Amino acid sequence: MRREISRAGVTSLLKPLRALLSGNFSARFGWWLMRRRLVRRALDRYAARLPPPDRKKVVFYSFSGDFDCNPKYMALELLRRRTDLDLVWLLGAFSYEERLAHLPRGVRAVQLGTVAAYREAATAGVVVENSRLFLAGGMPPKRDGQFYLCTWHGSLGIKRLDRCNGKPRHVAVRVARAVDAVLSNGDFEDGVFEESLFPSVPKARTGHPRNDVFFLPEPEKAALRAKVRSALGVADGEKIALYAPTFRESGFFAGATGFAFDEWTRALSGRFGGRWRVVVRLHPRDARGLSDGLFSLPREVVDASAYVDMQEILVAADAGITDYSSWIFDYLLGGGPGFVFAPDRAKFDDLRGFYYPLEDTPFPVAETEERLCANIRAFDGAKYAADSAAFLEGKGCCEDGKASARAVDMVLAAIDGRTEEVPRGSR
Repeated sequence: MRREISRAGVTSLLKPLRALLSGNFSARFGWWLMRRRLVRRALDRYAARLPPPDRKKVVFYSFSGDFDCNPKYMALELLRRRTDLDLVWLLGAFSYEERLAHLPRGVRAVQLGTVAAYREAATAGVVVENSRLFLAGGMPPKRDGQFYLCTWHGSLGIKRLDRCNGKPRHVAVRVARAVDAVLSNGDFEDGVFEESLFPSVPKARTGHPRNDVFFLPEPEKAALRAKVRSALGVADGEKIALYAPTFRESGFFAGATGFAFDEWTRALSGRFGGRWRVVVRLHPRDARGLSDGLFSLPREVVDASAYVDMQEILVAADAGITDYSSWIFDYLLGGGPGFVFAPDRAKFDDLRGFYYPLEDTPFPVAETEERLCANIRAFDGAKYAADSAAFLEGKGCCEDGKASARAVDMVLAAIDGRTEEVPRGSR
């Protein structure tokens, strides 16, 4: 069973109510207001009168509004290597105080949707973010002397990006003028960016900093597993099956409310042994529907939607199940068994599309729960390992655990004025 709720109708009605109930009304309203075109034009004139960018200030932003994804791991690498930098994180206006607790010492927070956040971004020598929303969301235009790095947030993803590229022209213009480089992890991703989001932007073949966690020494990975299990309340001796579907532009996907998870865990126990728990992590867009009470998850699953760092969950997961989300391609790097469960495959293909057939991935593909459980029971570990290696090689993947260092090398070159080592996009 699956259920879709119109995002356009329900979400638009809930936004003002959510803001009024949040306790962060002023920041939420400010974030909405700063994205209005007339206000943005006035702010852009204000930015032109601010002091020149401070080369040693680095501003970070993640589209989730939290301390996560590629920008997080770059910030941590900078903290390890330099003590003379001003590192600023723009935290989302939603649940700001909770998000503030996730920041490490040495990174200061400014709330998104405020003039203070706008000023920080306008006076930073380096801006690092993982989407294009920053460019469209009330933040300043790029100023002379700034280095603007986009890390993006996908990895070898199968969902087409060109079909979701219908942004207003002013957004496309800001992308072309602002972004100096976008991080890539290989030949395939270079091609995706070239034909969709960043056609005129230099591609920096560094790998994705967030994926360095899969190459950590085993004691560090064991510590991450223990941290995740404790936070999620997963008992000792239980294995984690992560189910994390992607979002649908047409509405919330609440299929997790109707699945027979007990059948999943029986199949997993039969094939891999031990006791299993299904951990569900919804996409941030869908997680809002969960928090707003539009649907609920079954009691037998663990809700990990509020856990900030997806990569830490991937390290802790003993098996991974998704439909079309790109995280499963990150998960390949850790070697755990992965499965594709695509109950609305034909509809999703028609609306969004795929770069290649699902069967070209290393993951066994199912469109029904019965087939999913059959694929789990019949899982061939040796074939999966060989197919995974061939897949990564075929995509020209360069992930090796050193992405953070390479990306930060580029940032430090910009900070230190080594211009020959810094890519520059068109202006």
